Amino acid sequence: MNVLPMPPGARAKAHYHQGIETIAYLLEGTCTVHYGDAFEHHFVLRAGDQMYIPANVPHAPSNESGAPCTWIVVHSSGSDQDGIVLLPELDAILAARLA
Repeated sequence: MNVLPMPPGARAKAHYHQGIETIAYLLEGTCTVHYGDAFEHHFVLRAGDQMYIPANVPHAPSNESGAPCTWIVVHSSGSDQDGIVLLPELDAILAARLA
């Protein structure tokens, strides 16, 4: 389990966790999670919301709110870096959408 603060404008690199499930709980603020094979989906979470991300699903949290947000993230493995696969092609897609 990790506590992850995100300042305004911060965005995680596009990635998935191979064979590892994720549950993200937004402790404070408002934040968006982009997900799907081409980031065709997104979900806006507000403090108190949670999101389940199945194993192998590409995703990237992005703080587009203009205020800080803080996550509590739990993975079905011992480390948030286990099985991580970076997806730079999705970073480019997301950057173009948010420009």
